Amino acid sequence: MYEKIKNKAADDKKILILFIILFIFNIAFYFNLFAYMVIIKELDIAILHDLITIISAIIILGFISTRLPKLKEITDGSVYEIAYLIIMGLLSITISYFNKSTNGESLWAPFLEMFRMLSVVLILTYIATKSKSFRSIVKGEFSRKTILWQIVICSVLGILASYFTMNVNGAPANARGLVVMIASLLGGPYLGIPVAIISGVWRYFLGGPTALACGVSTVLAGVIGSLVFVWNRGKFLRAYKVAILMFLFSGFDMFIVTVLTPKPDGILVANAVYAPMTFAAVLGMLLFTMFLGEKKEEAEINDELKQTIDDNSTKISDNTDITDLNTDRIIEISQELKEYKEKVDRLEQEMKEMRNE
Repeated sequence: MYEKIKNKAADDKKILILFIILFIFNIAFYFNLFAYMVIIKELDIAILHDLITIISAIIILGFISTRLPKLKEITDGSVYEIAYLIIMGLLSITISYFNKSTNGESLWAPFLEMFRMLSVVLILTYIATKSKSFRSIVKGEFSRKTILWQIVICSVLGILASYFTMNVNGAPANARGLVVMIASLLGGPYLGIPVAIISGVWRYFLGGPTALACGVSTVLAGVIGSLVFVWNRGKFLRAYKVAILMFLFSGFDMFIVTVLTPKPDGILVANAVYAPMTFAAVLGMLLFTMFLGEKKEEAEINDELKQTIDDNSTKISDNTDITDLNTDRIIEISQELKEYKEKVDRLEQEMKEMRNE
């Protein structure tokens, strides 16, 4: 028991170190971005506003996805509804403030467009979760056939994500990294690495100034997600941890874009797409985590129901065997009684004949 706790603590420490490394790369990305803004002065300060918006959205979405369902369990429905209304009211006030203090259309339009694009990717992902192989992975059954099927399905989703893009100030934004990260956190290196390589290579051959950076970041998404899968012992991260992971990875992704893309193109692209892509990555992962939790509960209920049916079938079979055994014994006794009766009849007949004589 002590050894298991010790190993779990060591794995949690590895995940924490990974988060710290990603955070350092985020700081490097911000430094590159702001240094370019000060020296060249071709970028505006809007990214700070967008960053505050992202952090606020993460806090609100994290509370809704993790705390609100628990509040419904421990309190009555009225308290739950009041809390829900308060949160929605705060969200409305925040949106109104941003709309009044800034150009609301220019601020929210990229996020709304990214949400529309994310919806398409999540719908395709939802359809893919209906497969038998996905249900097997949710239950922790990693057969060769299951992994192969999921590699095909997730690779197709990763490739499609490269085509479902939105234009932000001339720069393409998509949810390919989200698809690869989901595959890695679900299936580990045997699923995540092949999907990452296929999706990354496909993106590279699509071309463009960011082809190399996007291809490399896609492969690294598979590597990072697979490491987290191994260190978390094959379990999907909790909602707040997976939100932090996607937030930090988005900054790491943009750092790669600024380094591997010729300047100033890399800086301009990162400045344009960082906020909406981070928003989509965090929101998409939170929504998938909630959906996955429901799927796991459904799988557990189905397993319990199946086990109950099997147990009852076994009991019925045992009772049937006992009934069959009793029936055979009754038939055997009846046959013996019949034989005794015939024997008694013969003896009575002999005694009658002897008396007559």
